This record gives sequence, C-alpha cells and structure tokens, in this order.
Amino acid sequence: MERLREMPLSMLDQAKEELQKNSRDYGALTERIMEYVTSHLSDSDLTLKKIAEQHLYMNVDYVSRQFRRSTGMKFSQYLTEARIRRAKELLAGEDDSKIQYVAEQVGCGNNPQYFSQIFKKQEGMTPGRWAAQYRSGSSW
Repeated sequence: MERLREMPLSMLDQAKEELQKNSRDYGALTERIMEYVTSHLSDSDLTLKKIAEQHLYMNVDYVSRQFRRSTGMKFSQYLTEARIRRAKELLAGEDDSKIQYVAEQVGCGNNPQYFSQIFKKQEGMTPGRWAAQYRSGSSW
C-alpha cells in the first residue's frame, strides 16, 4: 500500500527532472530579461535600454552582449518573436479578437499597421488571415 502511495510522487519527480533537462538554462540575467518581457509585453515602449537601466540597473551594452551570447539572438528579434507568439495565442482564442485589440496587447497598440507588417513578415500572412486559417482547422 505504501508503495502505491509513493508511485505518483516518484513519477512527478521523474517528470520534473526530465523537464529540467529539456529546458534551456539561459542564465540569471537573461531569465530576468525574459520574465520582464513576458510581464510587460503590452508596453509599447519596451526596449532593452529601458530594462537594463530602469529594471536591472546595468549598462545596456553589457546586457545586450550577455543576452545575445546566451540566446544567440538580438533582443529585438526575441521581443518580436515574443510579441508574435502572444498575438497568436490571442488570435487563437475562442472570441473573435480584433486586430487593434491584439496589437494593443502585444505592445503595438499605437500602430496596428506596424503590428500587421511584423506579423506578416514573421508568419507569411496577415493576422486576420492567420486567425481565419487557424479557426478553419489549419495548424500553426
């Protein structure tokens, strides 16, 4: 009986270990930047300079080099990918989200045309077309 009680705990521990092996360790600095981006994605003034100076209290050039070294990409590329990823989550939602609303939620509210441009550049189609295709059953 005791062994049966321990099995779920053992399985959870194994799953946790596997997830930790599969997740990439970017380092504390980059993790903090990524967390900040995630929680402030709707901020249209979100820049690495702002994060470095006002949140991390560090030199932006140093932070930029460390971010690029640990992720292999520029911060601007990471930010764009995060915004598109979040936009796709919103567009995939059950409600018929307006492009303006999605643009606001991903930090492009002051310029929905720019949002549509970066979305199309990244995904090869407009946000509206992507949403229609997703809802019709095509995968993303």
